[in-house]
Formats: sequence, C-alpha cells, structure tokens
Amino acid sequence: VIMDGAVIGEESIVAAMSFVKAGFRGEKRQLLMGTPARAVRSVSDDELHWKRLNTKEYQDLVGRCHASLHETQPLRQMEENR
Repeated sequence: VIMDGAVIGEESIVAAMSFVKAGFRGEKRQLLMGTPARAVRSVSDDELHWKRLNTKEYQDLVGRCHASLHETQPLRQMEENR
C-alpha cells in the first residue's frame, strides 16, 4: 500500500505487503519493505533487469487475454456436480 504524497525513488521496488506512509520520500534504486516500509538495501542491476522483463511479460499477458476473450451466454441453471 502506498499512501498519499509518498514518493518512491526511480528504479525502486516496493515489496509485497509493505505499507509506505504518507509523505514518505525515497531515493533511487531502493528495495522498500515492511510496515511501515523502510529501505533495506539497494536494488541490483540483475534485480532491475528481472523486474523489467517480468513487468513486460505481465503487460503482454493483457494483450493475449484480450485477444482470446469471447462473449458467452450466462448459465440458465446450475450445472450438476459444479
């Protein structure tokens, strides 16, 4: 969770389940973790590369999902054994 007015530094990563307080000011390439979040270390070149690749993969997934969606009719009644 990132609260109002918080500024995350460029190329930084916020860990899952972390809470960034309102007004927080981060620096470049920090790994932020915890509740409240604090900088635990710098982000390495390898981690940044991995993060960029995985973000791109997730963005591509959206396009593949939209391309495969098709309209279906709702079930009129519950299927057996469902």
